[in-house]
This record gives sequence, C-alpha cells and structure tokens, in this order.
Amino acid sequence: MRSENPDDKKFLLSNRILPEIAWDVRSKLFYRPLRMDAADGQTMSYAGEQTLLVTRPTRLIALRWWSAMVLALILAGVLFVQLPWRFSSTLGNPTLGSLPASTILAALFLFLALITFLVAELKRKTTRYVITDNKIIREDGILNKNTVMIPYTQLERVDLKQTFGQRILRIGTIVVDTGDDTMNLDMISRPAQVQELLSSRLGRRGWSGPPPGGQQPPATR
Repeated sequence: MRSENPDDKKFLLSNRILPEIAWDVRSKLFYRPLRMDAADGQTMSYAGEQTLLVTRPTRLIALRWWSAMVLALILAGVLFVQLPWRFSSTLGNPTLGSLPASTILAALFLFLALITFLVAELKRKTTRYVITDNKIIREDGILNKNTVMIPYTQLERVDLKQTFGQRILRIGTIVVDTGDDTMNLDMISRPAQVQELLSSRLGRRGWSGPPPGGQQPPATR
C-alpha cells in the first residue's frame, strides 16, 4: 500500500526535479535565512532547500509612474499659485462656489499624483525575486499574482543588460535564458554579483536536504 504521508510526497517531488548534490555558499553577501510567509499561501522551498537571496527591484522599475507623478505635482503647483494668470490678464479663471477653477484643477492633479505614487509603490512591493540553491523564482502582480520558477537544470545563459545611466547607479536587468523561454529580474541592485551567483550554477543540481523520515531517495538513471 502506498504511503500518503505529505512529507513523502514532497521528498519524491523534490528528488524528481532536483537530485541530491552538496555545494557551498560562496558569498555571505547574498545569504539570507529561509523565508516562509504564511501570507503567501504556499511553501516556496523544499525541505533542506536554502534561500540565498530575496530582493525586490529598485523604484526605477516604475519609472513611468514616477514621471507621471512628478508631472502631476508640477501642474498642481502651477495651477495652485495661478502662474499662467500672472503673465496674462486675458485668461479667464471662473469660480465654482467660492473656489477658483485653478484651485480645483490643482486639487485634481494632486489626487492623480497620489494615485500614481500608490501604483508605483505597489508595482515595486508586489514584485519579488527569490534565488535558492535549487531555482530562481519571480513573483509579481498587484491583483493577480504570477509566480515563475526556473530550476538551475534548465539554465542555459544568464545575461546582464545595463544602460550607461544604470551602470552609474549600479542597477540593471538580469535575463535568465532557458533556451525555450526567458525570465527577467528587472532593475535590481548589484546586478553583476547576482549574474555571477547565477552563472556559477548553470545546469547545477542543488538539492542537498536529508530525506524526510530517514528514507533513501529512489534510484535515478
């Protein structure tokens, strides 16, 4: 009779995807304790799996939203101080109730600036990159959550893309290529170190946890 123990199922799955091999963490700079957030609703790692890096993109991932916020703030300031009417007396500025139209428009642009700020922060906060000794995980999405996982056994190339300005700011985008598909780690800090961390594990099989319940892993061919 087959065992229905959840730990046995977890071990068989992990052994099928990530066969046993031991390796050392080369840099303490990228080591982070294993995170298990109950709010995530699922376990990210197998037994014995080690998390090397948990990070989020910089705020430049939402650059267009930040640009829209700055533009809305500038327009709100111009309308609030009634700058156009100071240079031209022919422009009309009707009042609605006791408030001039320029003040109402300024409040509208301030509200739009607040909305763009919230969207920009949500975009960054809801995007997370997790690098373990087995795989690379990208999570994103504000309303609908998307999770993409690529084991090291599927990696073929790890590329780094940086503009001149990004090189000065020491940020960039890591492109993980499996041959069939790609996954981007957008706008992360210290991208060169992350690229080196991933490149050293191309095709590596990293699971090295002890078998649950003292069982031996099934033979692999």
